[in-house]
Amino acid sequence: MLINTATTEDDFFSQLIQHIDHPICIINTQFQIVKYNPTFVQTFPHSDIQQITFFTNKQLRESMTQVSHGQTIQYITELENQIFELKLSPLKNDNTNYILIQFFPKSTQTFDSEQALQYKYIVDNVHDILFQTDAEGNWVFLNQAWINIFEYSLEESLGRPFYEFLHPEDVQKNALLFAPLIAQQKSYCKHIIRYISKSGKIKWIEVFATLVIGKNGEVLGTSGTLRDITNEKENARINTILSHNVQDIVCIHNLEGKYLYVSPSISQLTGYSPEELLGQCHFDYFHPDDKRKFIAIQNNASNHNLSYISYRFKKKNGEYLWLETSLKVFFDDYDICDRMITSSRSIQDRKLAEESMLKSLQREKELNQLKLRFVNMTSHEFRTPLATIRSSAEIIEAYTRLSDFTQKEKITKQLDNIQSEISRISNLINETLLIGKMESQQLTVHREEVDIVELTKFIINRQNQQQKDQRQVQLEIIGQTHKIWIDPQHLIHILDNLISNAFKYSSNRPNPIIIMSFEKYQFNFQIKDFGIGIPSSEQGKIYSSFFRANNVGKIEGTGLGLVIVKNLVQLNNGSIHFKSTENQGTTFYLNFATE
Repeated sequence: MLINTATTEDDFFSQLIQHIDHPICIINTQFQIVKYNPTFVQTFPHSDIQQITFFTNKQLRESMTQVSHGQTIQYITELENQIFELKLSPLKNDNTNYILIQFFPKSTQTFDSEQALQYKYIVDNVHDILFQTDAEGNWVFLNQAWINIFEYSLEESLGRPFYEFLHPEDVQKNALLFAPLIAQQKSYCKHIIRYISKSGKIKWIEVFATLVIGKNGEVLGTSGTLRDITNEKENARINTILSHNVQDIVCIHNLEGKYLYVSPSISQLTGYSPEELLGQCHFDYFHPDDKRKFIAIQNNASNHNLSYISYRFKKKNGEYLWLETSLKVFFDDYDICDRMITSSRSIQDRKLAEESMLKSLQREKELNQLKLRFVNMTSHEFRTPLATIRSSAEIIEAYTRLSDFTQKEKITKQLDNIQSEISRISNLINETLLIGKMESQQLTVHREEVDIVELTKFIINRQNQQQKDQRQVQLEIIGQTHKIWIDPQHLIHILDNLISNAFKYSSNRPNPIIIMSFEKYQFNFQIKDFGIGIPSSEQGKIYSSFFRANNVGKIEGTGLGLVIVKNLVQLNNGSIHFKSTENQGTTFYLNFATE
C-alpha cells in the first residue's frame, strides 16, 4: 500500500518504489516529501510527515543540496535515534528534478537519546578521520576530525572526489594501491599516502579502507579511516638524520645494562655495528679499573637524576677508547618499566692532552725544584766569598783609621765601592731567592697586628739616611690611624723597593710623597715621585721579570723589584696599580683590607 501526497507523479513514482521494502521517500527541490512507502511511515511515525525533524539535520540538507545538482551520495548516520545507511540519488520526471532517499537500517536496536548522543560524540571526537565514499569515490561521510586536520568544511568536501585532496604526485600511486581492493582481490587496503590541506600543508596519511557491498553484491563505495601520521613521519625523519649524522652514541638499556637500542654512530667510534651490541651488557666493555665507577653513578641515576661518568670502553680491535657518558633513568610508557638512556662521546683527545699536560707539569715541577736547588746552591756559593771580601774590606778600613796613609782618601773611596757592590750582589741574590720561592709557591705569609704608621716612618727614615743629595720623603696621613694585619717583613720589602725607586728615578727633582689613608675596612698607600716616569708603550711590561724601561739609562737596577712587590702585595690580600706620565712622574697605589 502506498500513501500519496501528490497525484500527477503517482504512476511514475508508484512503479519506482512499489517493490522496495526498506524505508524510502521522494522529495522535491524545496525539500518537501512528495512520495513515501509504508515502511517509511512505520519507521518514522509522525502525525505530519512534512514536519519530520530529521530533515532539518544539517548534514542531510547539505547532502540533498549536492544530490539536487546531480550527485549520488551514500553514508551512515543517526536519525530519529536509529542508525541508517542513507543513499541519496537524483531523480528526474517530466524534466522536473527530485531526490530519492533510501534508508537502510544498520541495526534493529533502537538507540535512546543518550546512546545517540554518545555515538555522535564518539564519531565527532575520535582523532582519526572516519570516511565513506560512493562507488565513484566521492565523499559521502566525514567526521569532525576531517575539519580539524584538513581545514576543509563538510560543505567544501562532501560530494567531491577524494582524489582531489591527494598530493598530485600521489594520485596515480593511490590508484595502484587501491586497485586490488576495487577488484575484490583483498578484503582491505592499508597504505600511506600524501594529502594536501586547505592551507597547502602536506599531510602524511595512513589509509585503512574496506569496500561497502550492497545486498546484491554490488560495490556501493568504500569506508574506513584516515590517520594523520605527519608528526610521526617528521619525527622518524629527524631521528634518522640525527642517528646517522650525530657522532655522539645514544643508547637505551634496561636497568641491568643490556643494550636495547644503539645508534649507528657506534660503528665509527668503536668498530661494532649496533646489531652486535643489542642484548649485550654495557659493563662487559668497561676497562676493569673503571667498572667500580659505574656502581656509584648508577645509584645516583636510579633517582632519575642526570649523571656523568668517564671511562675506557673496549673497542672491537681490543684497544680502549675514553668515553664520557651522561646517564639518566626514565620511565618507558611502552614497556611499563624503568630504562636507562645514555649519550656518549669520545674524549680520547682530551684525555691524551691531559696526560701530556700532567707529564709537562711534572717536568715543570722537577725543573722548578732543580732551579730552586741551583739558586740555593749558587746563592750559598756567592755569599761565602762575598763575606770574605766584606770582612777584608772592613779590616782594610780599620787599618786606614789607625794609620796616617797619604793615600787614605783613595783607599776609603775604593772600600766604599767594594761595600756598595757587595750590597748590590747581596740584594740581587736575595731578590733571586724570593723569585724562586714565589715560582715554586714556597713563600709563606706570617701576618700579625702591625702599627703600620710607626713601621712606615722607620722605613722612610732609613731611606732618607741613604740619600746623598739630602732629599727627604714627605709623609701625609689621612683618617683615623689604627693597626692592621700584615706580614711586616713583606711590607718592609715592598716599601723599601718603592721608596728606593722613587728616589732613584727622580734625581734632582722634588721630594717623593707618601700618603697613608685609613678607612673603616681598608688601608691605602700612595707613593708618588716626580721623576722620569714610565713610557706608555712599556707600561704593560712593568711587572715582567728583568724588564727595565728604555728611558732608565745608566740607573742601576735588576728588573726584579716590581715583580716581587706585586707578588708580596697579593700574598697579603692587597692590590697594586700605578699611573705614570713620562718626564712627569709615577704614582703607585696600594690597597689592603684591614680585616
